Amino acid sequence: MAIDILSALVDDQDILQNQREIDMDEDIALLDPEVSQFFTITNRVSSKPAFSSKVEWLEDQLDPRLTSVSGSQTDSDTSIEVATGEGSYVRAGDLIRNARTGEAIRVSSVATDTLTVVRGVGRVAAAAMNNGDQLLIVGNAALQGATLGTRKVTKKVAQYNYEQIQRNPYGFTNTLAASKLYGGPEPMQERKKKLVVHKRAIEYTMFWGARSLNTSGSEPQGFAGGLFEFNTTNVFDAAGALSKTLLDTYLRTLLQHGHGDSKVLFVSPLVAQAISAFLRDAYEPADVKQRLYGAKVDGWLSGAYGYRTPVIVKRDWNDFSSSSTQYGGWAFLVDISNVTYRPLRSTKLLPNRQANDADETTEEYLTEFSLEVKQEKTHGLIVGVTG
Repeated sequence: MAIDILSALVDDQDILQNQREIDMDEDIALLDPEVSQFFTITNRVSSKPAFSSKVEWLEDQLDPRLTSVSGSQTDSDTSIEVATGEGSYVRAGDLIRNARTGEAIRVSSVATDTLTVVRGVGRVAAAAMNNGDQLLIVGNAALQGATLGTRKVTKKVAQYNYEQIQRNPYGFTNTLAASKLYGGPEPMQERKKKLVVHKRAIEYTMFWGARSLNTSGSEPQGFAGGLFEFNTTNVFDAAGALSKTLLDTYLRTLLQHGHGDSKVLFVSPLVAQAISAFLRDAYEPADVKQRLYGAKVDGWLSGAYGYRTPVIVKRDWNDFSSSSTQYGGWAFLVDISNVTYRPLRSTKLLPNRQANDADETTEEYLTEFSLEVKQEKTHGLIVGVTG
């Protein structure tokens, strides 16, 4: 075999390339680090082991204090219709105020949703009532020496969710596992990455999961419902730019119920940018030499209640589109005290999942979990933010 002779000056392209030692960084750069803050918070702060594939809880609330007029009423009508189903809120002896006119009425009796009343009690004279007028149930006045009167108790509401099995497997041939690789051997490198993927999937389920039990197959398949699934009352569509007034208006409702000091606002980067922009016109750097402009927002102080609500930016949501109220313009207001992470099987790395005769190494992360979302009125959702 002829010998290849190198003549003249030899450069690094002339030599046998197999001879070259590759200058490879041992650390493999990951595009997206761990961003599962909601899962981390609930797992550490509000977590309770489950013992069934279905978790259940009960909810209750105080006696209702508001109803409304159904249809218009003259100033002399003594039979007042209230909204369907709300006559049960009222009992004989109640004093009720019309919030628009200020008139007080005394309830003599109740028949389904029709109140028999005495008009113009106190200093404000009777006045015509409009459809939808809000009526405040002030309180009850009993006759001297009377019996108990009508007893009323709110009926508790049963809620539930299903356990979901989240699995993320990966595997390599034993030949590859035995090979020396830059960045470290497999499956060690994949093991670190897959844990982030696994936790992110759990967190997405906690936000957007759908509550469902599929029994069409040979075995049941549970899907855990997330915040979106339970949140139906407090959903606000910004339908454009988010302003300070608009955000304060939303939070006036979102912070009304539950524990104001345990609320957390999870926002997309677009929503965070909008909130940060509230300060830009008024912001001046303390040290002009730094030339640092802009504002880092990690909380919002409610003008209505004075609560400081932490703001957590979900950086990975920047991949989501914000057009047509898609997820890139969303923010979740979560009352952490009313959310409980319920693992039936906590997250575990399960090695040696390959078949007994397989010349491979296979592992997986597995979690079986659910979420309790109590009192959905204590949570909220802002959608449709475009800037």
